Amino acid sequence: MDAMPKEIRLRCQFLWESAMQCADASPPQPRTAQKLLHSLRQLTAAHDCKVPDSLTKTLCPKCWAPRIPGVSCRTRTAKRTRRSPASMRYVPGKTGKGGHALKSQLVTTCLLC
Repeated sequence: MDAMPKEIRLRCQFLWESAMQCADASPPQPRTAQKLLHSLRQLTAAHDCKVPDSLTKTLCPKCWAPRIPGVSCRTRTAKRTRRSPASMRYVPGKTGKGGHALKSQLVTTCLLC
């Protein structure tokens, strides 16, 4: 958001903070937050700007809803299969002598899309 004009950057910050307040409200309102984030996305697209990756990491890449565990997404751990490319990395064992190639991964599933 650094390369944007000041008024656009302030509006984007306001939309982001409002969306996170809706997501953190009691009870959480993920659909309202999703609408605010959609307007943020449209605003940045209209001005040929990009939303920073640090902000988009907490969002669903498909529907741009905020990921709230238990409300808008389910989080589980799954064992990687031998065929997944990330499992090919070497993971050292506790003793340092040998290692194994399989380790668990965190999987989040969006409930809104």
